[in-house]
Amino acid sequence: MSAGKSIEATFCFVDIAGYTSLTDTHGEFAAADLVDEFCELIRTSIRPLGQFQSLTGDCAFLVFPDPLVAKDALSVLYASIADRRDFPIVRAGLHHGSALLRDNRHFGSTVNLAARVAARATGGQILCTKHVAETLVRAGAVGIEVKHQGLVALRNLPQPFDLYEIVLSSFSREYAIDPVCKMQVDTRRAAGNLHFNEKTFWFCSLACVERFAKQPSAYV
Repeated sequence: MSAGKSIEATFCFVDIAGYTSLTDTHGEFAAADLVDEFCELIRTSIRPLGQFQSLTGDCAFLVFPDPLVAKDALSVLYASIADRRDFPIVRAGLHHGSALLRDNRHFGSTVNLAARVAARATGGQILCTKHVAETLVRAGAVGIEVKHQGLVALRNLPQPFDLYEIVLSSFSREYAIDPVCKMQVDTRRAAGNLHFNEKTFWFCSLACVERFAKQPSAYV
């Protein structure tokens, strides 16, 4: 077995928001088809500099040489997803640092932290640690706004971390989000809508309408 070597990179985890609800509502075959399409979108978006390291369920582990390349790849990915009105929104987390590379696999606390950051993101968000945010700001990265989120507690880590949101301006969200399965919905072709707490919610399917109607507070 190779001892491996230490490398420095930007590590990213990106997954489908609401994947469990999506699977429960639309079935495992539809969910699997969406994951296949998701993977193809990722492969296209991260070429040529990013690496699609692995996929666990609906969560993709990506590796980039630096935060700027990661930002560019995620901009392409999020824009591609925004073009698909019947596709779920995604969320991502980024951290930059050193890790052990052994047999084409990455190990270490840097990788673990990136995963924890991604887990704190909500649908449509890209969260990152301070180093990533400062690198993007110093470089004058275009097409984004970096917003400080403050100190955030992360699962299984003893101290909170300073997190930032990378807000992409390369595309506009002109769709509604199904509150049940997190699918993007073209309101002109929606299966239905319901009003709750003075807001209108749009749905991709009658199954989602029924789930929301039974327990709306569970989804908002």
